[in-house]
Amino acid sequence: MTQSAFNHIMVVDDDPDILSQVEKIFVKLGIGNYKTFLSAEKALKELEVAKESYDMVIVDVRMPIFAGIALVQYIKTHVEKKIRDTFCVPLVGSIGREDKAILSEFSFFETVSKPIAEKAFIVRLGELGEQHKNPNSDKNFQTHFNNALIEKKYKQAEDLILPRLKQDPKSLRFLTLYAELLLRAQQAKKAEEFLNKVLKIDQNHIVALNLMSKVYIKTNRFDDAMKVLEKAKIYSPHNIDRLLVMGELHLGSGEADKAEENFNSVLKLNPTDERATYGLGRALATQGKTDESKKILASLKKGVELASFFNNKGILLVKAGKYNDGISLYKNAIKVLDDQEREHLLLYNIALAYSKLGDSPKALDFAKKASEKAPKENVKPKKLLEKLQKETKSDPNQAGKPQEAQTTEPSKEKYLLTGSQMDFIMGGYDEVKAPEPSPNPASTEEEFITFGN
Repeated sequence: MTQSAFNHIMVVDDDPDILSQVEKIFVKLGIGNYKTFLSAEKALKELEVAKESYDMVIVDVRMPIFAGIALVQYIKTHVEKKIRDTFCVPLVGSIGREDKAILSEFSFFETVSKPIAEKAFIVRLGELGEQHKNPNSDKNFQTHFNNALIEKKYKQAEDLILPRLKQDPKSLRFLTLYAELLLRAQQAKKAEEFLNKVLKIDQNHIVALNLMSKVYIKTNRFDDAMKVLEKAKIYSPHNIDRLLVMGELHLGSGEADKAEENFNSVLKLNPTDERATYGLGRALATQGKTDESKKILASLKKGVELASFFNNKGILLVKAGKYNDGISLYKNAIKVLDDQEREHLLLYNIALAYSKLGDSPKALDFAKKASEKAPKENVKPKKLLEKLQKETKSDPNQAGKPQEAQTTEPSKEKYLLTGSQMDFIMGGYDEVKAPEPSPNPASTEEEFITFGN
């Protein structure tokens, strides 16, 4: 039964004795198509390159370094359907409240116990095989429902969830799944109503808290979003996606030290996570630790992306009236930029920011630098320089001192998130946005230049 149910099995555990024991059982059962791995990193690479998809992956959730608890998350949320659909079964001994919480978050209702007892293990394989083969099993329902949401087949997802919800209308799990469907289908208000019902019954329901944070972010209630994320983190501190989102929100609110903490938490679970490495690099550079940032980001070769982040965040700050903060980010962007052909764009933005701030001498200085480094087809730096020179000639007294700063009131908005940050935070829960047109370098309009997200 087990052999016919699972044609391709993977077992991941950092204890070679466990793997040896499992191999002996597989041989006894006549199961030949399997692989074992001592590290989660190698196991994930195998899943990604294997020509034949795996039916089941049994993973020890307590592995250190690249934590097993991280691997099960990567499998469940992987962009490739063949990996995401793998029957991922945690191998557990005595697990704590934190691990139980995250297993619940990712709908891991089936586990295998350790230490391995041969008879019990064989029985468990049979039970898992029945789950795998039964099209109406809870495991297969969850897989089909998740794929329908990801593929934006909302009617199909509704057809899957409604019968179960009607059968068990008080199920917090099904109420939460329906709320997720509503949120992904752009019905945030209705989703919030369902989530409030769940949280009224169980105020610590982690999945509902995660989804409520998306509702709050979608409706620009960022402080409320952070509160529910912090609450969920207390009960389940190892959710990688949540830690990454919190890091981005902290960067958006200017709390780079807190962002650094969250990105480091991810890297403790998986030192190879490029999203966390890039986030940490931005958090460090935002705090002026550019040498540390460059060292961390060296392997990623993301100098242009980091400069783009600082540039686009600087634009948001300057437009919000926070001139000095924006200028500081522009200057950080120049420090980390590894594409000198774009330096003139940053110099232009600095000049324009100083001009809006009312500091004509500095504006003129950076406009000259931008004009010198800009290619001939980009006339914006030259036009800005000519304008500033004309203003200086009309009022020579302003040439040696800053003008009185403009009276634009700084924005009281705490969270200023770039488009790329919002796309990441709301991935799958927001409408697909049309790409913003690239800035026209020939335009003479005095507007800040973005790198594009």
